Amino acid sequence: MGAHFREVYTTEVSPPMKWHLQRKYKLLGIDEWQHTGFQYDLISCLNLLDRCDDPLDLLRGIHRSLVPGTGRLILAAVLPFQPWVEIGGKWQRPREHIKVTGKKWEEQVTNLSNEVFREVGFEVEAVTRLPYLCEGDMYKDYYVLDDAVFVLKPVEE
Repeated sequence: MGAHFREVYTTEVSPPMKWHLQRKYKLLGIDEWQHTGFQYDLISCLNLLDRCDDPLDLLRGIHRSLVPGTGRLILAAVLPFQPWVEIGGKWQRPREHIKVTGKKWEEQVTNLSNEVFREVGFEVEAVTRLPYLCEGDMYKDYYVLDDAVFVLKPVEE
């Protein structure tokens, strides 16, 4: 996406990825991006919602940080939605719970669109399904998961 914008800012928690990203982009701390004093034309939040301790707070912060009227959020989420957060090397449930209903991919997309995203001030402009290749384990080299990729527009209150 960087080719489409004059400036690109990134956040990351992984030290090796930070090193790579800061060579090409301006790297912001994970608690810094909301407090830069400016707003963003586009924010991408890729496969983070299910690994975030405060996902609704994150979405509200993104809403506040987008340019009013024209700003957009590209959000990818693995479905079925199974939130877990790694803290201190241990996996636990996030502090803030997003209730996503439905068993099928389509049902969860509908619930996220009509309930979760609307609750925090977004409406869905587009959605698609893409494969997400996930790191493997001792049983498989990698796993293929189903991603829902949304283009979200902030709704002004």
